[in-house]
Amino acid sequence: MDRLQLLETFVRVVESGNFSVVAREGRTTQSAVSKQVQALEAQLGTRLLVRSSRSHSLTEAGQLYYERCRQVLDTLEEARAEVHRSEQEISGALRVAAPVAFGRLHIIPRLPAFYARHPRLRVELQLDDSFIDLVSAGIDVAFRVGELKDSRLIARRIGTAHRATLAAPAYLARHGEPQTPEELRQHNCLVYTGLAKLNEWDYQDAEGRPHTVRVHGNFESNSSEAIRQSVLEGIGIGYALLWVYGDDLRAGRVQPILTGFQPPSLPLNVVFQPTRRPSLKVNSFVSFFAEEFARDPDIAQMLAAYAGNGTAART
Repeated sequence: MDRLQLLETFVRVVESGNFSVVAREGRTTQSAVSKQVQALEAQLGTRLLVRSSRSHSLTEAGQLYYERCRQVLDTLEEARAEVHRSEQEISGALRVAAPVAFGRLHIIPRLPAFYARHPRLRVELQLDDSFIDLVSAGIDVAFRVGELKDSRLIARRIGTAHRATLAAPAYLARHGEPQTPEELRQHNCLVYTGLAKLNEWDYQDAEGRPHTVRVHGNFESNSSEAIRQSVLEGIGIGYALLWVYGDDLRAGRVQPILTGFQPPSLPLNVVFQPTRRPSLKVNSFVSFFAEEFARDPDIAQMLAAYAGNGTAART
């Protein structure tokens, strides 16, 4: 029998003055309640109640023990109320991890609206394109792009990361525009080392046929921000997440190429530590951003929104 349950039963017997009342409250029998009190007495090695045929009274030890038990139960109730109040107010710190570009473009700009809804919450945002261990870093929730490698994590999918092949107009003016993935071999392709396959770029054509091409170039980086800037400078061609270039595409600083060949999309997940039940503040944060991303054209829509020739990209 759980020790706390025994304490609660003993206190209710004392305060109600009647075993049968406690039995009705717990939907059990008077005999079962009596056995719980006896079990507690056996654990303590002393008599707590003096029983008669119609009533019971506390022994001296029973009186002392009841007072201590009442203090313990009151303290637990106060702690429960404080936790509940804190959860309802959604206050305190929330440690969040995300890739650098994603945090810059899609988390930070939305924080004012989030704070307007939850002014007592403090977000501690850690931006890193490399893998972050949630447990050792004390992260409450992390945004992850791609298939999850750690099956122990609790995940919720909140969006889709579409990819595209892009280049600056200046690069295309100098070197021409490739018409098929295979023609990328004759171009300077900028390699983001955060990709699982590094310099192998995958595509699917309009008929669903796969195309994989091994590319090469004179620049690579583990930073998607660095790859973006090098594409904008006209150094070479990028194979990247569409949301990194949303503003650049709208402004014409880069343009999509190979629009008839779609790179595979990737899931956008939020993940939690497996040993933690997501709190109300975590759930509120995730729900807010899931709603936001459902309306975001760089996440919810496809490359067709930017393709000048109107060619629809396949999912």
